[in-house]
Amino acid sequence: MHYSLVDTIPWATGFLLNVTLLFVVLWRRRPFPVLATWMAFLATRSLLLFVFYLAGSKYWYTRIYVAGLFVDFALQLGVALEIARVVLRPTGTWVQDARLRFAAGGIAGAAVAALFAWWVSPPASNARLFWQIRGELFTTMLIFELLVVMSLTANHLGLGWRNHVMAVGQALTAWNSLAVVKDALQSFLGTQHLYIPLERLRGGIYDLAICWMIVQLWRDEPRRQTISPDLHEYILALHKRVEYDLGRIDV
Repeated sequence: MHYSLVDTIPWATGFLLNVTLLFVVLWRRRPFPVLATWMAFLATRSLLLFVFYLAGSKYWYTRIYVAGLFVDFALQLGVALEIARVVLRPTGTWVQDARLRFAAGGIAGAAVAALFAWWVSPPASNARLFWQIRGELFTTMLIFELLVVMSLTANHLGLGWRNHVMAVGQALTAWNSLAVVKDALQSFLGTQHLYIPLERLRGGIYDLAICWMIVQLWRDEPRRQTISPDLHEYILALHKRVEYDLGRIDV
């Protein structure tokens, strides 16, 4: 096992960015517990992998890396659902038709991702890399499709995006969209052609996405504009009218 300076610098950069985003979420008290957990996991995994790399233990390095892929996917899925919860449940309950649309889109997206990942047959030097490429293609496609479905559902129902939620959603959508392209290329090229450059490209895009979230989550959201007195009176009158009509229906 040998890491060159070209590999070590991106690793250290990614680790520092993960820790920084975790600090921002906790220090600024942003409502993204799953995102914070994901960043804590990535930072911890990076440290463990580096320790076993220095110790020359390829056995534990490989097992921690492979096991971490499943946890990483679960937490990415959790972040996507966390964003959907904030956007599609603005008052604590699901907006009408939002749950059905999001669930239907998510199931359809999972089916498409699974079929495509099963269809490709990447040339790889061993079975582990073969299934790893397939698995990464499935997970990136699924996360990307969930983010797109959530965005389309919110736009169709006229739901607003808060700035912090939008920042996280934009960053993850951009990163996963390019990651899908990268994984698709690897699925056809395998591990013998452009594998390392594509991995480095994915890491660079990830770093940019984390930087975007750090900057946006550090800033406070702009205050929402208060409604005018006339509009306030109109809303109160409309509310009373609805109560009156419901009362007549009950009678």
